[in-house]
Amino acid sequence: MPANCTEALGFWTIGIQYLHLVQAVSNETHQQGNTHVVVSDDNICVNEYQEQTKWSDHNLVIPLLFNFYHGLETILKGFRVAKGVTGHPTHKLTGLLTEFKTNYPRSELIPLFEKYIIQANLPTILAHFCTTSCITMDDYYQALKYPISTSGQEYHHHPLKYRESEGAAFFSELRDAIADIRSKTVTLGRSICPSVCS
Repeated sequence: MPANCTEALGFWTIGIQYLHLVQAVSNETHQQGNTHVVVSDDNICVNEYQEQTKWSDHNLVIPLLFNFYHGLETILKGFRVAKGVTGHPTHKLTGLLTEFKTNYPRSELIPLFEKYIIQANLPTILAHFCTTSCITMDDYYQALKYPISTSGQEYHHHPLKYRESEGAAFFSELRDAIADIRSKTVTLGRSICPSVCS
């Protein structure tokens, strides 16, 4: 089996595991209704509030999106390795996507990746986050890990949080997109490296 296929499988496996986590949490957030307001006739303590809103976007959207984008990056790097591309890749998703489109121009994964990487295609919640923070998703590696950039620029995470029904719909769409990405990644991987990905 070619060494680059073995290495690529390692990238694909880890990337899919990150996406599996995001898919499972997105599903639960959608099913729970993404509620961040709790109404009760009794006083609610902090622990009760946390329990009733533990699946809400205000508690998990930032690390969840970091895992999602890291999963995409890792999968894209796996396809790069499978093609035998040399040189040190970066965290820049647009660059990895451009390379992927060059190497796999007819892949069904392209529109799925473009929807979450290309600025003009982003879902409204992500587009608003990028606009208010003056970033692109290429900056995810910093913008979804820290409150400020290395140069001191503040990231505005509020557009990602407290989205209620809009957020629940976003998580439902993300869950479904991940299912598609995972399936198509396996299909393409098997076509490139059949002896490794069987």
